[in-house]
Amino acid sequence: MMNHFRLCICLICVVLLALLLTGCVQSVSPTPAPSPAATPASLPASTSLPAATFPLTLTDDLGREVTIEDRPERIVSLLPSNTEVLFAVGAGGQVVGVTSYCNYPEEATAREQVGGITNQSLSVETIVALEPDLVLASGSQDEIIQVLQDTGLAVIVLEPATFDDIYANIELVGQVTGHFDQATALTTDLRNRVAAIGAKVGTIPADQRVTVFYEVWHDPLMTAGPHTFIGQLVELAGGKSIFHDVAEDWPQVSAEVIIERNPEVIIGPDNHSDELTIDNITSRAGWDNINAVTNKRIYIYNGDAISRPGPRIVDILEEVARDLYPGLF
Repeated sequence: MMNHFRLCICLICVVLLALLLTGCVQSVSPTPAPSPAATPASLPASTSLPAATFPLTLTDDLGREVTIEDRPERIVSLLPSNTEVLFAVGAGGQVVGVTSYCNYPEEATAREQVGGITNQSLSVETIVALEPDLVLASGSQDEIIQVLQDTGLAVIVLEPATFDDIYANIELVGQVTGHFDQATALTTDLRNRVAAIGAKVGTIPADQRVTVFYEVWHDPLMTAGPHTFIGQLVELAGGKSIFHDVAEDWPQVSAEVIIERNPEVIIGPDNHSDELTIDNITSRAGWDNINAVTNKRIYIYNGDAISRPGPRIVDILEEVARDLYPGLF
């Protein structure tokens, strides 16, 4: 699972392209995919975590046990999604360092930058010089995590793969930063908004759901598998991915298979480039035979918001649901 950018392309494409499998998917081996189900109209806030008392020992997304001695007053975030969560729960004032890709909210851009998002582009010297009480990292930053741990810094790794993981991470960040009430209020709101969508699309029969191709990247063509938070987003919006049967999380796919599976809707991130645009998609050889192209049902979303597993993913979910089923919303 992986997890964003504004300067060149969104983070997800940087991470994913580093993990590409060789060869395009010419045929797909079916694997069981979760079946869509109706969602209750309202869900309670999670009560899985208590308000924090320090010292606090917790388990992060890599299964690491981390002890935080006191409420952190100086936090460094090594991923844009982590930064968005920190600010969303009210801990923005405790953030002293971010990456060069942390561009939301606007206030985050005023923080000290500690480099990019990879092991090679992050500056250990800059991070350590900020004297953080806590560092929020990603699982892909294993080398940096080890070095920071060796210097005695507390590092928590957030690696959400599903919407439930996103909620859990928000509450964990709220707990460890002393903003648990704000975090649980936020996750309650997010859960209820997702449930409201489920109440409308949940009764649509499986054989009547809109078929969707989600384009992660264009060269090579890549999509999101059903066990990623983006794959789950498509399902929660009432759609059915044309690659719901793939085993990989971020597989390469071929144009021939996309044309053959003939999605009714094509969606993807803007990636802050000129490559993934409606005009470029419609001009691809043979794609004029795809229903989504013929019926002009191609939707491009904010690349940062849709590719970062943070609170804004529910904003995008609402947009996608409206685009898939305008008559219901």
